[in-house]
Formats: sequence, C-alpha cells, structure tokens
Amino acid sequence: MVLSVPTARTVPVLQVLQVLMVLAVLPVLGACGDLRVKMGVYNTLADAKHAGAIESGWVPHGVPASASDLREGHLPDGRHWGVFAFSAADEAAVRALVGEELTSGTLTCDTPGRLEFWPRVLLTPVDVARVRSTGFRIYHGHDGRHYAINWGQARAYYWKT
Repeated sequence: MVLSVPTARTVPVLQVLQVLMVLAVLPVLGACGDLRVKMGVYNTLADAKHAGAIESGWVPHGVPASASDLREGHLPDGRHWGVFAFSAADEAAVRALVGEELTSGTLTCDTPGRLEFWPRVLLTPVDVARVRSTGFRIYHGHDGRHYAINWGQARAYYWKT
C-alpha cells in the first residue's frame, strides 16, 4: 500500500479545485430563487377557504365558488401570485374582480424563483401588448392586484407585488 502525502506543490491545486467547485455551485443555488416562498394547491375554492388561503389574502375574495385548480405562491411580505380555472357560467363573477383593462405599457411581476404554474409571458418586464397577442387580457383589479385572464381558456392569473 502506497500512501501519498500532500506536498507544497499539490496543496494549491487542491485549493484551486475547491474554489472552482464552489463557484460552479453558486449559480445553481441562485437559480433556486427565494426559498421563503410558500405554495398552496387546492382542487376547489372550498379547499382554499378551509386552508385559510382566502382569509390570508393569497386567494382573492370573490373568486367564483365553482373555481377549480387553484394554485398560489406567497412570500412573508405579502407579495403573492396565483391562478384559478373557472367555468364560462362564472364569467360575470370573474369580471366583478377586475376593473380597467390595460391595452399597452409595461408591468412588473417579479416572481420568487420559478413558480411552476406561472407563464413566462407574465414575468418582468410584462409587455401588455405582447401578452394580449397570446390571448390574455390584463386588468387592474379592484383589490390592488393585477389579473391576466385568458377568457377562451377560462383561466385567471393574478399577482400583487
């Protein structure tokens, strides 16, 4: 059995390799985003209500009772992002959530890392005209949120930052 003892010449090489490994890992850690984000996934609005997501403000008051496939992500400072599906019969209830439609301009929507349900077209900078070309309509909400709604697909995304 042969044992090798580090020499003055091999120690710097080992240190350089360690530094390179740390530098390689840093971008991966940065891509994880904000680890403080909490997620909620609910089949129905009743599930979201039972979990406290409406009372906490992560799911808007006024979402139709028949809404489904609700997802939300939120940070301790109150910023949040979410989505829900609705039926064509509930279009009036969804329209009651929103105010003025935006037709041009740029919005900010900084999500914490990558929320798996969040569409890339709604990441900062949000070019309203470009988003409209994908079928979404963007609105100021009566509750201080922004809403991006695809009426044809019956899906509503919302955020508050």
